[in-house]
Amino acid sequence: MASNKFRAIIIGGGPVGLTIANGLERAGLDFLIIERHPTFISESGAGIMLWPHTVRVFDQLGLLEACEGRYIPLHDKTLIHLDGTPVRNGAIFKYLSDKRVAFNDICHYFHTNSSVVTATHIRAGVGIENIEMTKNGVQVHLSDGSVEEGSIVVGADGIHSRTRCIMQELAKKTGNDIAKDEDPIVANYQILYGRAKYVPNAEIGTFYETHSTYRSSQISADGKRMHFGIYRKLPNPTTELRKEYTEEEVAEFVEAFSDVMVMPKLSFPELYKNCEWTKLQNQHEGLAKHWYYGRIVLAGDSCVQMTAAAGMGVNNGLQSAVVLVNKLYEALSNSPNPDTETLERVFEEYQNARREESLLICQIAARMIRVNTWDSYLTWFMGDVVFPWMLPEEKLMTKVGMEIVRGMQKFDFIKTDLKSGKIPWTSL
Repeated sequence: MASNKFRAIIIGGGPVGLTIANGLERAGLDFLIIERHPTFISESGAGIMLWPHTVRVFDQLGLLEACEGRYIPLHDKTLIHLDGTPVRNGAIFKYLSDKRVAFNDICHYFHTNSSVVTATHIRAGVGIENIEMTKNGVQVHLSDGSVEEGSIVVGADGIHSRTRCIMQELAKKTGNDIAKDEDPIVANYQILYGRAKYVPNAEIGTFYETHSTYRSSQISADGKRMHFGIYRKLPNPTTELRKEYTEEEVAEFVEAFSDVMVMPKLSFPELYKNCEWTKLQNQHEGLAKHWYYGRIVLAGDSCVQMTAAAGMGVNNGLQSAVVLVNKLYEALSNSPNPDTETLERVFEEYQNARREESLLICQIAARMIRVNTWDSYLTWFMGDVVFPWMLPEEKLMTKVGMEIVRGMQKFDFIKTDLKSGKIPWTSL
């Protein structure tokens, strides 16, 4: 690098990349976001659960007020049969007070309510071609022929991560074939994400879920819109990452749910007629063993993949963003321009801290989708008969709050008065 000033080059301008950028900005560290799409605000209408630890991070970044009026407030969760008959109900959301928002709304919050999305901090509409690592930094070669220099590269570019591929290729050239250690990323399920106009008589504030053999649905609504996810088990597992479904395949998927009531007074066909946006895609599951090499480190879906059934994927990625920035801030407080060996120690600490937590969350998500879709007689019996009797959802959510959520991290260096609930945080 021509300058000794630390600079992080973040690949990917989704929620994880933007959280890393916001954290670095608050830490007084320089960065650049590379986003291959021409805009940070996509058309995606996929609903995302913001768990309490994510809400706390948003509060630290001053984004919480921007969420007001844009999320779907939830209080109850109701399980129903495919014919719409209620099975059981629980006021689980009052225990964790999470919020449901759209993916593009999150990016919109960052775009309009933070100072990181400026001309000096973003390069949109370009992808990465290659990365060169030198003794003192990195050079990122972009699709328009330009080169950006920095101290590190953070790959927050999702399941199809180009950063991950380049990192593995660079390691292999030095005789360290980290790619061969990795388990394949596998999809066993597909999901139809969707956003629809509010349909009259649809209940507001309740999260509805259906369970059945190899099929499941989740939906919530406010007075303006509805967000949903419709799941189906694939006939055979696949490791194909870039599956794009044709109109005919989407039509076949929709027809397979023509008999489903997603709410007591709302059928899936009626919901689908009112859709403003839908996307059929595979649900990948995987957990990388190697999150870094040299001056390259991964975060979010580029190293952890899970189904959306538990609503934990984005939240887990944002936790990785927080922990990574905390580790960098601590290291740079001692040395403003750390060498590669020091950075690798930082990345190792980050991986060790987050991989174990991510494994637990991946296991929860994997169990949930298999219970919801009655993957086997045992998953049906344990998930829909035994567990609800032994551990009602209210107690289950309290258990999750005590054993997982309360221990999640916030930015260590941002001092502000933060909200708290009935379950105290481990890190105050």
